[in-house]
Amino acid sequence: MAKQRGNSGFTMMEMMLALMLVSIILSLSIPHLPEYQENGAADEIDSIRYVFQGAQMKALAAEESFIVLMDHDIQTITVRDKARRIISSYELKTCRLENYGMNSFTYKENGDTNAFGTVHISCGGKIVKFIFQIQKGRFRIEQ
Repeated sequence: MAKQRGNSGFTMMEMMLALMLVSIILSLSIPHLPEYQENGAADEIDSIRYVFQGAQMKALAAEESFIVLMDHDIQTITVRDKARRIISSYELKTCRLENYGMNSFTYKENGDTNAFGTVHISCGGKIVKFIFQIQKGRFRIEQ
């Protein structure tokens, strides 16, 4: 029979000491973690950009025109098809649509827009502009 060697595991005191050290390190580091801002202005601008790009991609894929409507009363951007069915909708939470500029435009079957102009959005005290061109449905964002 093999001889039994001495215990090679940790004692209860060693485990408690290790856990205490880990908890002290964690308690010192957690207050210094950056805060996550749910629905921050930058995230909302990205979401709006994705709504516009998604509408253009859907128009290209379906080979059908889609209307993009900015509703200032309920602060919503809605994408509809020719039959006026809602394809997608995005409700602004942090930013606000301003009452001037473009209220709607259409992405044609080939991805072009039918109008040019600017969608003005107020985010955190500054105006963000989505400036649309007619050719190839391009837009740029100015802050």
